[in-house]
Amino acid sequence: MNRQAISNPEVTQIAVQITCNGRVQGIGLRPAVARWAYELGLAGSICNTSAGVKLHIEGPAALVQRFEEGLEAHLPVEAVLETRARQSVEYEGLNSFQVRESDEVGLLRTAVPSDQAVCQACLAEIFDPDDRRYQYPFNSCTDCGPRYSLIHAMPYERRQTGMAEFDMCEACAAEYESATDRRFHAQTIACPDCGPQVRGADSQGNTVTSGQTAIESAAQALARGQIVGLRGLGGYQLLVDARSDAAVQILRILKHRPSKPLAVMVRSLEEAQRLSIVDDIEAGELSSAVAPIVLLRTRQETGLSGELNAGLQTLGVMLPTTPLHALLLDQCRFPLVVTSANREGSPIPFQSKAIEAEIREGAELWLEHDRPIQRPIDDSVVRVMAGRSVTIRLARGLAPLSLPVGRGEPLIATGGQQKSAFALCNGQQAILGPHIGELDHVAACERYLYQLEALKQLYDDSPEGLVCDQHPDYFTTQWAERENIPLEQVQHHHAHIAAGMLEQDWLERRVLGVAFDGTGWGEDQTIWGGEFLLTTARESERVGRLLPFALPGGEQAIREPWRIAVTLLTDAVGDQAAYQLEIEQAQVATLLKIAESRRLSPLTSSAGRLFDGVASLILGCRDSGFEGQAAMLLEAACDPAESGAYDFPVQEGNLRELDWRPAVRQIWEDRLQGVEPGRMAMRFHRGLARGIAQFCASYAEFPVVLGGGVFQNRCLVELVAAEIRQSGQELGLPGRIPPNDGGLAAGQLAIALARRERKDTNRCA
Repeated sequence: MNRQAISNPEVTQIAVQITCNGRVQGIGLRPAVARWAYELGLAGSICNTSAGVKLHIEGPAALVQRFEEGLEAHLPVEAVLETRARQSVEYEGLNSFQVRESDEVGLLRTAVPSDQAVCQACLAEIFDPDDRRYQYPFNSCTDCGPRYSLIHAMPYERRQTGMAEFDMCEACAAEYESATDRRFHAQTIACPDCGPQVRGADSQGNTVTSGQTAIESAAQALARGQIVGLRGLGGYQLLVDARSDAAVQILRILKHRPSKPLAVMVRSLEEAQRLSIVDDIEAGELSSAVAPIVLLRTRQETGLSGELNAGLQTLGVMLPTTPLHALLLDQCRFPLVVTSANREGSPIPFQSKAIEAEIREGAELWLEHDRPIQRPIDDSVVRVMAGRSVTIRLARGLAPLSLPVGRGEPLIATGGQQKSAFALCNGQQAILGPHIGELDHVAACERYLYQLEALKQLYDDSPEGLVCDQHPDYFTTQWAERENIPLEQVQHHHAHIAAGMLEQDWLERRVLGVAFDGTGWGEDQTIWGGEFLLTTARESERVGRLLPFALPGGEQAIREPWRIAVTLLTDAVGDQAAYQLEIEQAQVATLLKIAESRRLSPLTSSAGRLFDGVASLILGCRDSGFEGQAAMLLEAACDPAESGAYDFPVQEGNLRELDWRPAVRQIWEDRLQGVEPGRMAMRFHRGLARGIAQFCASYAEFPVVLGGGVFQNRCLVELVAAEIRQSGQELGLPGRIPPNDGGLAAGQLAIALARRERKDTNRCA
């Protein structure tokens, strides 16, 4: 340190205070800043606070200026600096620079750190026999490890995490205090002598083995085709050999998950590339600190079980997220299915007592550990589309997600029923919370309320208002209506488009929103889902839709897409064509009678349901095992070499309509002529994309925003993007905010805050 300069009375000494806000805690920012101060020989301190990171720096004026100019260049790569406030303060004559803890409390104004996957440096240590952390399954540093899932409260300090109960040994304490060490002020620092431990347990929770032996026993059980349970970073998981049809089938029976795709974990990026086609963006996502499940195009002859993703051309792949996963994979040397340890529809369990008895007894061995999980969280899922990474499930590593809506009245937006997640604003910042799941079961509703209360406490949020969907049957709507807090309802598809506007930072603009999803409650109390909306952050005008059709049997038609196929074909071609389908004629006759009743067969403009019906026409899909299955199979069937397109003309009127009937007639003609399903599937996708682009071209002065779960379809998104960009119209594609209902609350919150801002402005005027 340049003590001579600091002590020289002829050199002007100054002091400044800098407060950094944004993604600044839990990513090694304080150690990085301390090293920069040491390098320049400056004194001062840095600490985490509820307002962000507060920095006091003092010394010769020229060196302080150099420090400030180079500060951002010396921050960790993961840092996101949203604001940086500076003020001159009194020079204190300090003789060192310290990283310290703060006792300051107040409304949380900075980002809560997200969980980070194990870094390469920590992985190298656990596989190095000469390292003191060799085979230690809880290795971490300032660059990696649990954060959100471990936090009691902010600011981010060890004493406010689940690591508080583990006292550092002398060796770890020395690393923690050393400015030259990678673990300088790493709050999750631990080693085999002082940190959490792993053990193997039977179905009753009794310890049967421990340490590396437990991991080896788990690998042996997996190699025998058995199920292993594992306490992961954010909850309990079930693992099986991804190559074994029998093991995967047993897992599906145990989870009551007959057909929904399962993700696999592999040891390295190279292994992922052997199983799947991986572009540069996808490789970056796989290898990132988020380490999400990435939906990739699968290769032929992978050696994996066909039961993982039957009928699909995509495979969910992830790399090890924790050292425990990495050590287990190293023992196995084969890909593993990694899925949450719950029945389908229930939330991921994060306490041993919450695991259902059937699930508990179904695993040969459970890898348990004693590091607390404070906040349960699933694995994130992303998919690269049109050169852009799109979040399908916002969870570990991505949540809570900061939303750029500015300050406003404390609010909570409750989200929807499917893929539920809520958003909140505490008056100083806004966030979208992690994925919770479908709220069709009591356990999921209980988890929703538990997580809502936990985040209200973390962000010190006392809401002055609630925002919910208009659908009267949603759990989130019914809960909000019972609370004694002012309530505002937001139309489902307006919220989808507002979330997309928020993603693009277009809240101040008017856009043409294309909201395509499964179902959403319309302003006319009918089922919407294929909407064109002229939208601002405050208001939305419906200017177009897909031509409506009947859903025979209502909800039953979602589970049995052949019902939709019958009504589509009847409307487009006639009753006689419907009787030519591979369906018993008595069933067709009964269905046609049901279709005449609006009470039994409500009308819908849903694009998701159109995909279901077309999938049944082209592929013969009779039943749907999970939401979106038929549409996923239709996308998977697309032949990219096919350049043809079915017709989706725009019908003029008071409400313009995208007419699917010509396309259905063409599908029927192609069926009769024996055209390959892959060619028909591609013609449908390309035709729909052109129809969307044609509609949008009538509003060329407005940028286009895509929203809704249908735009998780990579084929459709890329075709739409190519068509619209060819015309030169501005296009906003989905990104970090999920386009499905997982992003609904973000749009609800943005709309409510914008409306309140206008009211405040009008009052002032």
